[in-house]
Amino acid sequence: MIVVKGILIILIIVTSDLIGNMKAKTFSKRYFSLKKFKSGLGVFKSKLEFTYEPISEIFEDISKLVYENEENIFQRYVQNNDWNLAVDGEKDFLNDDKEVAKGLGKMLGKLDKSGQLNEINLVDEFLDKQIEQSFEEKQKNEKLYKILGRSAGIAIAIVLI
Repeated sequence: MIVVKGILIILIIVTSDLIGNMKAKTFSKRYFSLKKFKSGLGVFKSKLEFTYEPISEIFEDISKLVYENEENIFQRYVQNNDWNLAVDGEKDFLNDDKEVAKGLGKMLGKLDKSGQLNEINLVDEFLDKQIEQSFEEKQKNEKLYKILGRSAGIAIAIVLI
């Protein structure tokens, strides 16, 4: 009976710790997703300025270069030809992040080169603020949720003892 109780307590502590770590990772994922998106926009801006490739080819290149063919906004746009749908599929972004990203889609392919570059610059500025905010949240909350998960597990274990 004591062995079973001991195993149960260890499982509770480990499970609570894992839940805390999973919640903590959401802050890192958002931060790194925003950074990758900003990098992708940098590639888009450069290719738009210096090449005459169609947007879909540029986005395919971004998927290969920045995202190493993992699922991403640019790849979803190429598949669906709908920027808002591509942005909505980004699970690591908050609603504010999605609104910033959707700002690019309103003029995507509808303006001349300089207009699109200005739009990219505008979105880039907003992204800087979102990245800074996500970094601060990551710094503050990541450690908090890790400790909270472990502490909750220990607290439940103490109650069961």
